Amino acid sequence: MKPTRLLNFCPYTHLWRAAKHAVTTRRLPQSARSGASIALLGLFCPFFWIALLSGASKGEILFHATHSGIVILIGIVMILASLANDGGKS
Repeated sequence: MKPTRLLNFCPYTHLWRAAKHAVTTRRLPQSARSGASIALLGLFCPFFWIALLSGASKGEILFHATHSGIVILIGIVMILASLANDGGKS
């Protein structure tokens, strides 16, 4: 069996192709847009930025950074799951 044929069975190859298709067409599938919104919400979390810019304690900044990071990861997982289900079709 050829290695390229074997790579077609790899789920990471499938996700890479779906993500590459979404980037080259510059269009996310409708099912991935909610994940993108959640990831952006985590990135621009007002609690984190207020704590960071107001000079809050290290523990408070770390708490908000951890929470924002978890929200970003949830959004990314939702994007990847919807890209895997969509199969790169827009």
